[in-house]
Parts: sequence; structure tokens; C-alpha cells
Amino acid sequence: MDLGAHVFPARKYGMIYNQVKEDSRLSNLPALQPSPVGPEELSLVHTPEFLSDFMNLRYTDRTMYSELPLNREIVRSFCLGVGGTILATESTENYKYVYHIGGGFHHSMPDRAEGFCYLNDAAVATKLYLQKYPDRKVLYVDLDLHQGNGNAKVFKEDPSVWTFSMHQEHLYPKKEQSSLDVPLENGTNDKTYLKALEAGLSQTRANFKPDLIYYFAGADPFEDDSLGDLKLTFDGLKRRDKMVKEFADSLDVPVVVLPAGGYARNFHDTVRIHFNTIRVFASLI
Repeated sequence: MDLGAHVFPARKYGMIYNQVKEDSRLSNLPALQPSPVGPEELSLVHTPEFLSDFMNLRYTDRTMYSELPLNREIVRSFCLGVGGTILATESTENYKYVYHIGGGFHHSMPDRAEGFCYLNDAAVATKLYLQKYPDRKVLYVDLDLHQGNGNAKVFKEDPSVWTFSMHQEHLYPKKEQSSLDVPLENGTNDKTYLKALEAGLSQTRANFKPDLIYYFAGADPFEDDSLGDLKLTFDGLKRRDKMVKEFADSLDVPVVVLPAGGYARNFHDTVRIHFNTIRVFASLI
């Protein structure tokens, strides 16, 4: 997905993959290739009217708030992204941690695109997972800079899904009600952030027992992100990832890790943060 000079750094996906393949400790990990998802699966979350506009490249009130171009390449990229999160979810039957390089589009609503997100990959994958395993429960740990408003909206009335979002409060998007929201003030540093995360995970554990976790490991809480004002360092973000991994380990629950957002002023910092998340879940750091 080539967006050129757009603030959303789509080229990060290829660079994350290349870094994995160039690291001798990671290069032998199985790399799975998904297929694009079709309208039947997408309709588990999205309305027919929105899907029609999206698939037919119509620039309408349903598609325009993506803030992205709309062309055949974009449509295929997002359908492939949803397919990737579905495959990652299926793969948790065989692997404890699965990292989907191209996932985490948590702003997409059932009836419209929002905030660089046309299709809600995790929501579609979750719906399919719960169709197959109706007695299971799913936890979203969303540590992107922005609230996962699309996820909160989709699963607001679903007791099988607990949405935990910790995000900068005075920032896009218009907030929806998650199962647990932890709003953060501008300027939040490592110490304050990690203390809040510990409390949020503890509260989640007390209220919900998941069989699967989706972790939205956004790079945008970083102190030099161009769209936010949280102040996490590289070390703070690694400690964040380790806390989520330790939380999942304590529950003995598999994790689908999704990179979600990241807009560091130095593009390579975004890639570094995402790659560090992979290294944490591979127990390399």
C-alpha cells in the first residue's frame, strides 16, 4: 500500500518484515501468507451500504473519513489486512503468540471508515472466532495512542468481548464507551503510564477471563510521535510490551499482536518500536 508522503507510514509494514528476516534469531520463525477476505466475512461487522461504497470506490460520507485515498490497491490492501488478522487468530491454535504485521485498524465503524481505518480487521476476526468457539471470550488490550472507538462500538453489547483501551484523552477520536477506558493526560511519562497499565490489567483480570487476547501495540505513545503528546521512551514502550506479555502468560492465554498506529517524526523510530514488540514476544529482550 503506497501512500507516498501521507502521515500514515504504510511503508513500515515491509520494513518490519525485512527486519525480522534479517535478524538471525527471528528469521526462521514461520511467516504465514494470508488471502484477502471477501464480503461474506466483512458483513459480520460492516453494513452492506458501507461495503458497497468501499468495494466500488465511491467517495461518500461512509468512506471519506478514512482520510486515505480510495483505489483498487487500497481495497486489496485492507481486505488482505483483514485476512491476515483472521489467519493470525486461527494460528493461535498452534502458536502462543502471533504477530500480524498489517493489522490493528481499530477506528473503523460498522457503517463508516474513520482515522486511516477502512475495515475493522480485529472485529471481523473476532466475530469468526466466536462463531467457531461460541463459549469462548476475547479480550482487547488496546495501547495505541488513540482510543479504539470502533472496537468499543462494535462490541458494546457483547459480553463475550472485553475492550480495554488506554489512550490520550484530549485527542481524536470522539470517544465511545469501552468495557474499561483509562484516559491519560497530555505529557504522561513512563512511570505514570506503566502504573496506570498495571492497574488497568489488574482490573481487567478481576472482571474478565479471556481465552484469546488481541494486543494493539501502537507505537504512537512514543515521546516523539507527531500526532500525540504522551511521553513514553523506547524503554518505557518495551516495558509496556513486557507487562502485556507477562499478563497473558499468567493467564496462559494466546495473543494476536497487532501494530496499530505510529507516527514518529523519524520514521525509523516507528519501525524500531514495532520491531521491539516482536523481540519482546519472542523473549529476545
